[in-house]
Amino acid sequence: MSDAAALRIADQRITEAAAQPDRARLHDLEADLDDTVSWLGDAPELDVDRLRHAQLRIEQMAEDEAGQLDLDQIEGKAACVLYEALVEAGTPTEALSEAGFWRYVSLVHMWNFCVFRQPSAFKATPEPRESHKQYIDGEISYLCVPSRMYLRVTALGGRDHAQRDGLAWAVRGGTDFWRSHIHRVRVGEHPAIVRAMVRRQSAEETRLSTLPLRTFAKELNRTLTNLVPSLLDDEDADRFVRELWERRLREAPAEA
Repeated sequence: MSDAAALRIADQRITEAAAQPDRARLHDLEADLDDTVSWLGDAPELDVDRLRHAQLRIEQMAEDEAGQLDLDQIEGKAACVLYEALVEAGTPTEALSEAGFWRYVSLVHMWNFCVFRQPSAFKATPEPRESHKQYIDGEISYLCVPSRMYLRVTALGGRDHAQRDGLAWAVRGGTDFWRSHIHRVRVGEHPAIVRAMVRRQSAEETRLSTLPLRTFAKELNRTLTNLVPSLLDDEDADRFVRELWERRLREAPAEA
């Protein structure tokens, strides 16, 4: 799906939702596509039924978990469902790096969840501002909602690791944690280290507030230049992270 087509459809949906609030949640996400989706390449055809099923599960999950978990935690829980669907649908590796593919996922399968997750960005305004664009266009993977969901599970080492102990949704208020300290830096490429960080940031007694966490992240990235992180197992990664993390805990109390 092209960027222009995705933006045009998104704008139409937002305008119509403002005029008819009861239609803000769309039930047929393909009715307004008008031949905007083109399938390229010679890989086996994608099993879109897997994505349609994931869409329904995620939308129901968002409804059920609202008020129980915060928005980022719901995103993490939903990420496991989307990740599993993309794998089982036979999504080629090449597609996962294509912005056009993520635009398709955003508009055709994840639109309702994107609106739920970033509500203020999808509100109609007198002047076009395109605040929603970054969440659906796939251009910046750690901002586009579906791609960053996939990246969260990947960073944890796959669906089994992400679901174990609820790691994908364990950190409360974790939007900046995932975006700034996992997806945008080298550490996101090393699941054992990511898991060690998530375990600490999700526990109230070891949670770091914003400034100590940023300091930790800087120290961690400097230290990674002298290591081969891919060789660390969970025990080694936990020991490595613990040393840097506890230093920050001693110098700045954990956030209540």
